[in-house]
Amino acid sequence: KALNQDFAAWLTIEDTPIDYPVMATPEDMQYYIHRDFYGKDSASGTPFIGDYCDADSMSVLIYGHNMKNGTMFGELDEYEDEAYWKAHPLIRFDSLKEEREYEVFAAFRTRLLYEGEEGFRYYQYAGELSEEEFDEFVDQALRASSLDTGIVPEYGDQLLILSTCSYHTENGRFVVAARRKAES
Repeated sequence: KALNQDFAAWLTIEDTPIDYPVMATPEDMQYYIHRDFYGKDSASGTPFIGDYCDADSMSVLIYGHNMKNGTMFGELDEYEDEAYWKAHPLIRFDSLKEEREYEVFAAFRTRLLYEGEEGFRYYQYAGELSEEEFDEFVDQALRASSLDTGIVPEYGDQLLILSTCSYHTENGRFVVAARRKAES
């Protein structure tokens, strides 16, 4: 935080390249889409928190590039494979206040939808959610998921949503959703 006031949290998935600072710039959400931690031009950018949420929201949405060399969120789509999920079921998301652990409950391919088009807009479920919105997100994420984790988040759980580009279709996205583990 002393090096960059936009630093919001640290994201890690053990035994993967995903081990990065996460930035937050509410006045310009995509500021780090093509900038490194220090704000210098960078093709890979730096993972950043989406609109309508922050590191402490009920539903935190983080975007990162799907780099061909496997960096940033380049390995995220491996969650489509159950064996990968079993080897990497947990995500660490440490805020400035505390260390946090999340368990992956869904992973799915989707795409950005056109205005007026019907469908699941996962990116609209960031921030504070009503119980109805929460249940709607969980239901749709589980239905879309290529995984059957047996984990079903309940209202009041904090959600972590990781989003990256996917090249299976125009405007494709790959999404991994996790819920915060209860303190033991």
